[in-house]
Amino acid sequence: MANRSAKNKTKKKRSAQGKATSKSRNRPNHSHWLRKLLVRLSIAILAIGGIYYFSSFEIRAKMERVALSAINSSRTHGAMPALVAPIFDSLYDAIPSSGGMVVEGGELGRDLETPFLAGMPNSRMPIRPLLQPSYINLFNERSQQTACIAIRLDDTKRKKADTDGSLQIDARIPRLSPQTMTIGEWLPQPIAPAKALIGQHGERGAIDAKLATNYAPMTEAYADGVWKKVMHEFTQRYPKRFGEVWVYLGPAYLPESSNFGSAISLPDAFYIIAFDLTDEGGLRALALLIPTDAESKNLNDYLSSIAEIEKLAGLQFLPELDFSIRDTIGDYVSPTVW
Repeated sequence: MANRSAKNKTKKKRSAQGKATSKSRNRPNHSHWLRKLLVRLSIAILAIGGIYYFSSFEIRAKMERVALSAINSSRTHGAMPALVAPIFDSLYDAIPSSGGMVVEGGELGRDLETPFLAGMPNSRMPIRPLLQPSYINLFNERSQQTACIAIRLDDTKRKKADTDGSLQIDARIPRLSPQTMTIGEWLPQPIAPAKALIGQHGERGAIDAKLATNYAPMTEAYADGVWKKVMHEFTQRYPKRFGEVWVYLGPAYLPESSNFGSAISLPDAFYIIAFDLTDEGGLRALALLIPTDAESKNLNDYLSSIAEIEKLAGLQFLPELDFSIRDTIGDYVSPTVW
């Protein structure tokens, strides 16, 4: 009996070992699968790179357009995680044609005393320049609103300062107050964001951001929605990606704009223009015109030309550029945001 019991135990043990071995054989080998995937991906990349390198200019351009479209659809998606977005930005910027149209920049950007490129914009209306350490505000005293706020941002280490987000009356324009910018759902909201001004200029930026002349009427949904997103893109991500950017922003009005009793007009849209000087000295620009009733947060929906913004804002940007170069860059509409 003892021998038979021992034999049965041995059989059971061997059976269990056999089942365990069978299970381990059937279990998927993830490391092996991952290695195969990486090998195939590497081969595909090398093959695509070889085709690109040895192809004609037309085929290269077509391949770049396909790659840009594929990367951009993911890069600009609303669900894109903030930690992953810079990776897609790097891939996008590595493609030669991602820069869009570039014109001759000459000696632009050499003057460190102003955030305006190629001179202060010309205006069809009386403008009062309000000079702040962190920006220049071209203020229209007739409409009691800014025509353009220009800021210059780079990728230096971000500064810090405390701010309570309160609005302060600008002694130069004492008539502009929270009351004059408030009607119904329209409330005074900052145009140039405090985060960008503080990051570049510290405590001085926090003070400048509070001035009433840096505010305009916006609905809360607009300020916390599409405007907040565009400010993050242009004033936070772009300086990190490109090293230095010049940003113009302000309200735009249609001829039939509604007016307050205080003569302050409700903006029909807000514009933002980013200028970038390439390493080779070229100049490129990206312009957005965002209606105040905009609902979409896809910034590609608001791509515009500088010329269209100039009509609505009553300004002429880049006055010191050669007129042919100015017209070329002014009429250009980027096919996508950077």
